[in-house]
Amino acid sequence: MTLTLRRPSVRTRRPVVVALVLLVVVTVWLTRNLSLTDWDPTLLAGVAAEEGPSLAYATGLLGDDVDNRLGKGHDGKFFFAQANDPWLLEPNVHAATLDRPVYRSQRMLYPMLAGGFGLFGPWSVVWGLLAVSVLAIAAGTYATALVAQGMGASPWWGLAFGLNIGVVSELLVGGGGHLGFALVMFAIAATQRGSTGWSVVALTGAVLTREVMLIAVAGIAVWLWRHEGWRTALVRAAVPGAAVLGWAIYVRARIGWMTGVSQVEEIGWPFQGFIDAIEFWPYRPANFAVGVAMIVLLALFTLRFVRRPNTLVGYAAIGFVPLASLLTLQVWFNYFDITRAIAPVITAYVLLAFAAGRRVETATLEPI
Repeated sequence: MTLTLRRPSVRTRRPVVVALVLLVVVTVWLTRNLSLTDWDPTLLAGVAAEEGPSLAYATGLLGDDVDNRLGKGHDGKFFFAQANDPWLLEPNVHAATLDRPVYRSQRMLYPMLAGGFGLFGPWSVVWGLLAVSVLAIAAGTYATALVAQGMGASPWWGLAFGLNIGVVSELLVGGGGHLGFALVMFAIAATQRGSTGWSVVALTGAVLTREVMLIAVAGIAVWLWRHEGWRTALVRAAVPGAAVLGWAIYVRARIGWMTGVSQVEEIGWPFQGFIDAIEFWPYRPANFAVGVAMIVLLALFTLRFVRRPNTLVGYAAIGFVPLASLLTLQVWFNYFDITRAIAPVITAYVLLAFAAGRRVETATLEPI
């Protein structure tokens, strides 16, 4: 693949404008909601009133002014604990509050950044979680705008990241998957522009944020194998894979295997999770509507991918289609969980449907 690098022009500034617009929208929304809770940054921390250990842990560090949500809460409460001890130096204090310590601790980059690499105190951590989350959405929008430009389309299609319901769901439940997804989009943009180094860095960060992003790594590697040969593909996949393995070994060295605790609850028999969810959906109209929409989207995306088999973003996302068939009821039951799980497919479908085919991705591009 031959790439000619040019000096940045007005075209390279347009994705920044798109990202800033999305950043303003998210910031306004967040500011409004914080103002309604007396500027309590624990609003999106996902601490649950019904779950004693997490609530006791949060109130022990932050005091009684912790926003509680109904039910069992969500990912934010776990990331809060991880961000207070991202290096697992005191696992008996912090990791002990995690429901699945090994599984949660493997997802390290988001809490690592939010916790200032272990330097922040509890209140700074809470604000850090919010800041990293918002900036991740803006960064992902910027990267997706770059990808859209690389496909010959308007950078405004970058909003397919920021307005992705799965990305929005990550924000609402205090998750970190949007950071991993943003880094995948940066890797795709870097690959379009022939920047191996930045692509490897972005993919490594992506898999350390959420190990399932190895699926995207594999897809990008297959695309590179077809277009540039196996050596390039191997380099692109080996470094992220080694990073995941290395951190996994470190996690187990610090907290052990936690025998007796099931670490993976999201993967099961093909289509069983979807079938199980059908029983409950009639009582949850929103979950039913979104669940059916995601099934239709997965089918439409697969058809688009078959019709445009050389599209890099399609390769990065196609592996999430068979993954969706293996997801359990725990994921399919709630609209915010299933949309988070297949968020790359949602954005990729928009790009393939409306942006692909206008330019061959091996065309002349500006540097990232």
